[in-house]
Amino acid sequence: MPANISLGNAMVDQMRQGYPDRIEFYSEFLDLVRFPGDSHLSRTADMLREKYKGRDFDLVISAGPQALNLLADRRHALFPDVPVVFTGVREESASWGELNRATGILMKLDPLPTLELAMKLQPQTRRVVVVSGASDFDRAWDDLARERFRNHESRLEFTYLSGLPMQTLLERLRDLPSDAVVIFLTFFTDGEGEYFLSADAAKLVANASAVPVYGTYDTYMGTGIVGGCMDTFEEVGRETGDLALRILAGEKPENIAPYFPGKDLSIVDCRQLARWGLSEDRLPARSDMRFRQSSLWKEHRSSVLTATFVLALQAALLIGLLFERRNRILAELEADETRRELTHASRLATVGELTASIAHEIHQPLGAILSNADAAEMLIDSSPESMDELRQILVDIRQDDLRACEVIERLRALMRNRELELQAIEPNELIENVIRLIHREAKRRDVAVHTELAPGGPLVIADKVHLQQVLLNLLLNGMEAMSELNQPKKLFVQTQLQGDNLEFLVQDSGPGIPTERRSRLFDPFFTTKKEGMGLGLSIARTLVEAHEGRIWVDDNCHIGLGVRFTVPLAQKSLNETSPFACVSQEQTG
Repeated sequence: MPANISLGNAMVDQMRQGYPDRIEFYSEFLDLVRFPGDSHLSRTADMLREKYKGRDFDLVISAGPQALNLLADRRHALFPDVPVVFTGVREESASWGELNRATGILMKLDPLPTLELAMKLQPQTRRVVVVSGASDFDRAWDDLARERFRNHESRLEFTYLSGLPMQTLLERLRDLPSDAVVIFLTFFTDGEGEYFLSADAAKLVANASAVPVYGTYDTYMGTGIVGGCMDTFEEVGRETGDLALRILAGEKPENIAPYFPGKDLSIVDCRQLARWGLSEDRLPARSDMRFRQSSLWKEHRSSVLTATFVLALQAALLIGLLFERRNRILAELEADETRRELTHASRLATVGELTASIAHEIHQPLGAILSNADAAEMLIDSSPESMDELRQILVDIRQDDLRACEVIERLRALMRNRELELQAIEPNELIENVIRLIHREAKRRDVAVHTELAPGGPLVIADKVHLQQVLLNLLLNGMEAMSELNQPKKLFVQTQLQGDNLEFLVQDSGPGIPTERRSRLFDPFFTTKKEGMGLGLSIARTLVEAHEGRIWVDDNCHIGLGVRFTVPLAQKSLNETSPFACVSQEQTG
């Protein structure tokens, strides 16, 4: 039975922990509750005598009143002169007083404290229904309850449902009024002789009852009863084990008076309190609250607080990072807008430097157009038959007009304020266009422009106008650097493959720049010109880096100043397989 198992296991564990040497246990479950009667007692005694005949025991432990009665009646025949420790019996049991060399642990096993607990939790109660079975053990509990509850009959109406068939009992319980409670004692046999474990019967009663059910054994906890005031079999088992160890250690049992474990507590099932709406505030102090469905907050308050703090800290950090990211994006947008405005301004400044040569560039075709128009007019007036000559004049006018339009279009493209537009472009063609754009200025300054371009027309990924502006800045800076030079002035433009990039070199033959000042050439507002603003090379670096390239001063140039920059190739495979060779040509302004 659950009570025997709980008590026995706790007792054995306690003895094994407290006794350093080996203890040999012999255990017998006599089952005298289910099989009562003198004849069965005689057979059980004979069996024990024969089974353990010739064995010497240091201690006999009996659990429950039936085993104690058997031992009291047949002590001399079974275990003469062996010390006895009994447990699980009431104080009023007479048999333990008849034993020599015996002591034990008593249990109150009193239904009255359980009734008082029910009254505290349900003070409006007017009816008490007491339930027990039909076995001798059950009826003994029924008699005890009637005796113990007698003093409460003046204010409470008691109904004893003892010895009924189980189905009849359950039907009676389903119709109980709301001002009633049920006190469940023990139930080993019903009125039809069917055997039950009391814990199983308690579960049936608790499920069927229309009102809360209270019990007297802690083995009923978890079956659906609200609770009760009781000794726990586990605690009684531990106390019994301690007492047995004292006897084995040499204390005489007759010198130790039987005693109570002293920890009869109110034990309640928190789930049943919630089910019936009963307040915990009415419970006695030090009540044993079982099956509490504790919240995460109650169980792990410190962990919850720590986790909440960490999450709040992370949230604050995340918000801060998002705010910083937003500010950074806004700053980058503002910087991009500023860079675009500066680039446009630099472009306008470049155009300003080329104004004279551009004006001449445009003036020449316009003058030719005017001359041709005058010639055509004269031919028409003088010789209307000269249509062939007139047709040739018109062809010249169209070509001159196209030249003027091309010059104007290049200027408009250069002056336009626009976003970066990356595309695959032909760098050799772009360089030639830039040189054509400055050739008038180069001629005016008496500068010879040499090129050494990578063959095969490798394409680069770049913004055509921005790359054109970088080259213009470098070429104009080179011509400016050679303005006071008396010897031949030369500009050298070179391209060559370098891995995945195309590297550009623009080198002049001027006096150069001291080494200690070269590191600042690309800083904003740093200039070596008397009237310079220091923005051209800074903007050139910004444009090159926007193409994922880089720009630097070539320290290996022995003449003048060389500036190199890179832009990525459009087709990577070409960089790795194409042999490098240069074609050289010279263009003189």
